[in-house]
Amino acid sequence: MKDDMVGGAVTVSARRIGLIADIHCEAADGSDLPDAVFAALHDVDLVIDLGHTGTPDDPCRGVLDRLEKLAPVLAVRDFYVGPDGRPFATPPEPGRVDGLVRIVEVNGVRIGAVHNLERDPGPSIPTPPGGLPELAGLAVRDAVTAKFGGPVDIVAYGGTHRPAALVADGVLFVNPGSPTYPKGPGRPAGQRALGTVGVLTVDPGAVSFETVDLQLWESADA
Repeated sequence: MKDDMVGGAVTVSARRIGLIADIHCEAADGSDLPDAVFAALHDVDLVIDLGHTGTPDDPCRGVLDRLEKLAPVLAVRDFYVGPDGRPFATPPEPGRVDGLVRIVEVNGVRIGAVHNLERDPGPSIPTPPGGLPELAGLAVRDAVTAKFGGPVDIVAYGGTHRPAALVADGVLFVNPGSPTYPKGPGRPAGQRALGTVGVLTVDPGAVSFETVDLQLWESADA
């Protein structure tokens, strides 16, 4: 496993964690991030961005600057496909964007963050378009430990544009969906629309995850 693929583990003081993925902003300064995101995540202590913040031409790190108005931001690198058809990884950013996978520890709970479960580093965990990872026959704890370079209690991932949550082998898998290009029943595939973000609440001895539908905060965009 290449060292630059695995971010350094960090310990953060937080309780409510905003999860966001697959924003696909086109404005370099992040000005096209919907105001509803800020309304929905107004009371979080930390934001974890799970990748595909921008486009293959521009990772749009200005989005992270805007999200930092809410709370400190930690993010992962991700893969895009270049004009030659080959995948490439977006660059790191010291102190904020680190590794294609990384571990964030909150209140003794270890959260593994990644954009695409199917790609490097570590073993590929199939994640079909339906959004839920295929874990049948997989030694889940061993697989996620190998993927993140250490044991984790929660796997926060993106890539599918669909919110999801399931528990397998004592590991909680969560996906916040996409706030701007949601997929799923009733969603306009490939069209920009208000989607979802996630909120992970970590208390000593208890963890909960909720998906927040941004359409409920649509008035914030008015």
